[in-house]
Amino acid sequence: MNESWLEVADLNDLQINEGKAINVKNLSIALFRLPNNKVYAIENSCPHIGAPLDSGLVENQTITCLWHSWCFSLIDGYSTNCPNVKVQIYPTQIKENKVLIQI
Repeated sequence: MNESWLEVADLNDLQINEGKAINVKNLSIALFRLPNNKVYAIENSCPHIGAPLDSGLVENQTITCLWHSWCFSLIDGYSTNCPNVKVQIYPTQIKENKVLIQI
């Protein structure tokens, strides 16, 4: 499978510690910009009952689902509540103020 980098957002359009939902290749993905300007991209659906993660609370590289407080690491996608549960993460990079993700 050929993985390519896709431009998905302008860094200035992402608010610090807030999520933004995007659709890429029929996938719903949540982008999160942290104070250090690192951007994370994760699957935008909590595996519990499908809540959108882009509206969750961000703290210390963790996203908390607002529906039932399930927490996921933005770094590796694993739940901090249930270590055997994971959401998909996507590599990101910033080039010339553009956010790129790898699908």
